[in-house]
Amino acid sequence: MPGFAKFKGYLVEKGIPQTEVAELIGVSRPYLNMILNGQRGADFNLNQVITICNHYGIDIDEFFYAPKVPSRKPDEE
Repeated sequence: MPGFAKFKGYLVEKGIPQTEVAELIGVSRPYLNMILNGQRGADFNLNQVITICNHYGIDIDEFFYAPKVPSRKPDEE
């Protein structure tokens, strides 16, 4: 799933406005929205993710890490 739906849901659940997050990481609110929705290749950089996690006390793995799933099993060749 592109974007950051889980983090976006966290913001809604906690009543945190996107404007607040955008100011925290130094981007515009519309650009943050593009990142959250996975639009036009927009993405967080590592410093932004660390800043967000430290500020809100959330786990990087839970909200920002999407493990890659191999397309085939190792024994298939």
